[in-house]
Amino acid sequence: MSTPREFDGRVCNGAAARPWSWDPSGPLFARTLFLHAHPDDEAIQAGGLTALLTAAGHRVSILTCTRGEEGEAVPGILPAGAGEAELVARREAEITRARAILGVTDGFWLGTAPALASGAAPRRYRDSGMVWIAPGVAGPAPSAGPRAFSRAELSEEIADARALLAHVRPTVIIGYDAAASYGHPDHVRVHHLARALGRITGIPVLELASTPGQAGWCYRTAREHEATVVAALRCYASQLTVVERTDPALAGLPVIGAPDSGSAAVNAVCDTALTAVYSGEHRPEPDGEPAPQLLIRHVGGQLQELPLWPGLRPAEGASSFSIPESSVPATTAAAHSTPVAE
Repeated sequence: MSTPREFDGRVCNGAAARPWSWDPSGPLFARTLFLHAHPDDEAIQAGGLTALLTAAGHRVSILTCTRGEEGEAVPGILPAGAGEAELVARREAEITRARAILGVTDGFWLGTAPALASGAAPRRYRDSGMVWIAPGVAGPAPSAGPRAFSRAELSEEIADARALLAHVRPTVIIGYDAAASYGHPDHVRVHHLARALGRITGIPVLELASTPGQAGWCYRTAREHEATVVAALRCYASQLTVVERTDPALAGLPVIGAPDSGSAAVNAVCDTALTAVYSGEHRPEPDGEPAPQLLIRHVGGQLQELPLWPGLRPAEGASSFSIPESSVPATTAAAHSTPVAE
């Protein structure tokens, strides 16, 4: 396996110091557990990283916390008069296909065994919904009820997730950073849940960068897995579209997470810059940022850029950590004898 190209966030932003680094083929990722908020997040938020890890031969599990009950559906996808049950069934079918394409070993739902606290009755954490509080930035929906994932008792969610940890025995947990992509309340709760699990259990927790080029993060290219990520994204035809890179209809549409979405600057990005970086020739430079490689349009019309440069850093700002060899399968430990952190 060729050595993955590395892009360092601090170098990108002009600082001389080099942060913690990660190797997708290393033993830290032998049994990786991703925490995700909704069906589609494994493809949107972490498709490139997941493909990197499964291609390296690691066992990758995904814990999804809700079934996306509050999400919208593309008109005509569901039968006329379809309700929540039909939407949930569609989401469950979509995530099953997407996980298989990404090479995921197994997937679980929070509140359903084995991701259920001992002695507890099965329970569902509902999608909290969201409202746009600024262009490209989400906030909690005022209608979210007490069983919404972002409003349920965190201690209950921790208990359910810990039951799964005993089943999966992960060597690392991967959640979201504090920005939680575009601030969806369920993504923010995943951030807090992952950190809590790390503090309680001592299992290493990594956070996935919401945006490229942040100082203190280490990025690695997943460009070679673009086709896999696109195929996983296309499983979610009920809620998103992978946008053609030169589509002139992009102009004027808001870009999730972009500053001043809908402004002339964003329109110019949609008209010209995206076409340039999608030519296949773009590579990050020491004083530049990794370019977005994919673009999707959500059912509400918002665009979202998906870099194929996943960035990670240890939670709580730790500079480095390693894992005991006793927690790694013997075959994996023998193949990777170098320290995880540099």
